[in-house]
Amino acid sequence: MKTKMVRVSEVYRNCGGLLGLRLLNPSVDLDKEFGESEIGRPGLFLSGYEPGFKPGRIQVLEEADLLYLASLEARDRGARFKGLIDKGVPCVVIADGLEPPGDLLAIASAENLPVFSAGLTATQVIQHLNACLLIRLAPESSVNGTLVDVYGVGILLTGKSGIGKSECALALVERGHRLVADDLVRVIAKPPGVLIGRSTKHLQSYVEVRGIGLVDIGSIYGIRGLRRQKRIEVEVALTEWSEAPSRDRSGLESAEKEIMGISIPSMTVPLVPGKSVSVIVEVVALSHILKTYGYDSAEALDKRWLDSLRSKGDKDFRLTDME
Repeated sequence: MKTKMVRVSEVYRNCGGLLGLRLLNPSVDLDKEFGESEIGRPGLFLSGYEPGFKPGRIQVLEEADLLYLASLEARDRGARFKGLIDKGVPCVVIADGLEPPGDLLAIASAENLPVFSAGLTATQVIQHLNACLLIRLAPESSVNGTLVDVYGVGILLTGKSGIGKSECALALVERGHRLVADDLVRVIAKPPGVLIGRSTKHLQSYVEVRGIGLVDIGSIYGIRGLRRQKRIEVEVALTEWSEAPSRDRSGLESAEKEIMGISIPSMTVPLVPGKSVSVIVEVVALSHILKTYGYDSAEALDKRWLDSLRSKGDKDFRLTDME
């Protein structure tokens, strides 16, 4: 899987307003690329302890770091800061709206290192930058299928071409649910263990219905029928009845689908004429919600059956229940 990269200019554009970033040396180039989502705090490195320092990360300085650098002789201060730059740091962000000494800013400009001042604390800067970069640099792949948001649950419909995934999605949108992506789903793996699905840019809001062609969901059903992205929580695999694997009909056995090393529950739905797949998908979504609250229908029935076997007689029958 290809390593993803991001430019400093993208970080400035996407996070600048939230963090209150000010570029202190506008003459530098912001097209430098990097691929590390973790944010560094170089306090120990600036004090002369280099083991364990991770290169290639954005570095956040706070007041204590600036006070320490200001206490050094000008030559030592410049050498420590130059050593930080030589580690491949893409940019430096100084928290609390502070600015570095003029000589350090001059060194950064000479070395083409962007230096920003942020209006938030160091902890807040790190939290926001890390959240932004985790999404931007997360591993990405593509899955053939259709992703829909049903009762707030991300359902990934899979199956061979022409099985009816797009038609099912169209029926679900008609019933008030939302389409995320059809045919090709872009998937990113966001730690810890979360799959986020999106549509490709050019196919967003479109579904292909056999016999009709491309249908623009946004134009027909309005914005209420669309969602830009959604967490993928359950796979519903559509298959022909003759090709469906033999499964436990009670639902006590569970299957999983692995995507990019992350497993999600998987259910196989065999198709026959007249079966309402959209209703079944709704039930799958509602059952998943119940399970997140700790209730499993199959396990509840199994427990009731075992309890009835342990008891003596059927106590639910009453002679007066004649209707």
